[in-house]
Amino acid sequence: MRYRSRESFLDTYWYSFNDEPVATRGSLLIPRLSDPSFLLPDESPDALWHLFAHTWQGVEHYVSSSGLEWEREHLVFFRGHSPFIHKEGNVYYLLYEIHDTERKRRKKEKLTGSRIMMSTSTDLALWSEPRMILDARAVPRASYRGGKPRVSRPQLIRWNDSYHLYFGAGETRIYDTGQKASAFFMTAESSSIDGPYSITEKPLIIPDGESRYRSLASGSVRVIPLGDALGAIECAYFYDEKLKRSRSAMMLMTSEDGISWHDEDLIQLSPEEGWASRCITSCDARYKENEETWYCYYSANAIDRSFKVPYVKESLGLLLGRSK
Repeated sequence: MRYRSRESFLDTYWYSFNDEPVATRGSLLIPRLSDPSFLLPDESPDALWHLFAHTWQGVEHYVSSSGLEWEREHLVFFRGHSPFIHKEGNVYYLLYEIHDTERKRRKKEKLTGSRIMMSTSTDLALWSEPRMILDARAVPRASYRGGKPRVSRPQLIRWNDSYHLYFGAGETRIYDTGQKASAFFMTAESSSIDGPYSITEKPLIIPDGESRYRSLASGSVRVIPLGDALGAIECAYFYDEKLKRSRSAMMLMTSEDGISWHDEDLIQLSPEEGWASRCITSCDARYKENEETWYCYYSANAIDRSFKVPYVKESLGLLLGRSK
């Protein structure tokens, strides 16, 4: 795969493929489909598009012949969250978050922390026994404002002869919607894909009350390797002075060293109404060379009031990016 240059990454016009979602579970039983990570046809073993996302049940696998209409394959890992798919050679690495719980009296469960797990496959169908590569309890700043230690949305990047594990740390709830979001963005590094990973103690991105689009939480950050730098798309949370409520913003960022990140441009804001109006929660982006187009799948949600009891419905949308 050829990486795009930093200049090309920034010189891109982004637009919505459709005003409606491209994938959704959309029922009262399973109302949310979140945190997509996908493979292009030339990266997959069967020349199909493959996408992984999670519901409350766990990590689910979807396939498509076009990238526009998706069919659910199966549940991959029960109770898994925020999957990320990475290919190296003929091996696929699936990273995801899982919550630790402890049993209390009357069979109630209490969250004590979370872990990042890794599993491998050669065909995207059969997966190895997952193993832990990062424990939230070993991560500085994984506990935010006295909360339980939490690491989330892992992603693995091979860059400059090292493996960089990027992840969210610390959980905060947006004050008006109750949406859970990562407070910090952090990284760990290893010379081997199997680890161990050395954690950079200082967060790379933090909530900033002076920031226009990051005043409430750093949210999800998807890192994208480029030929001469690293790029990223951040789904951050901020307070909208005009609307007097929280919103989210998808922003382009770049980094020369993978540690210091610079805001570059705004892709889109969560709309004032519609299926993505509550917040945009996560995304994944890849460049399809034969179409000269970026594909960016993102998860977003809104309050569905079509039933007697309103509920949060989360689906996947698609942004396309072309050179200006």
